[in-house]
Amino acid sequence: MWVLGFLCILVTTSVAVMVGASAIVMDARLQGSVDRSALAGADVARGVVPGIPCQHAQDLLESEGFALVGCTLKEDSIRVVGQGNHVGVEWTRRARAGVGQSGQK
Repeated sequence: MWVLGFLCILVTTSVAVMVGASAIVMDARLQGSVDRSALAGADVARGVVPGIPCQHAQDLLESEGFALVGCTLKEDSIRVVGQGNHVGVEWTRRARAGVGQSGQK
């Protein structure tokens, strides 16, 4: 009987570890996608790539399976907020990209 209890605990623990690990991986994927979309939007804003900055960021996020929930374009930067969903839990990550304040024009 104790073997059955031990197996139940082992299976439950294994499932919890797998769900937690997959959430960590999904979070890293979301942050990477938001970072890339902010960089892509900044390239458009600076004129390196043609297009509309926030649309470019949205297209990139959607192609990687995430949603754009916020995009703010300022004079020298773009701020992107992306959203992911994993096992029914939604979370967001933010990134900003643009020209650094180096003092040079």
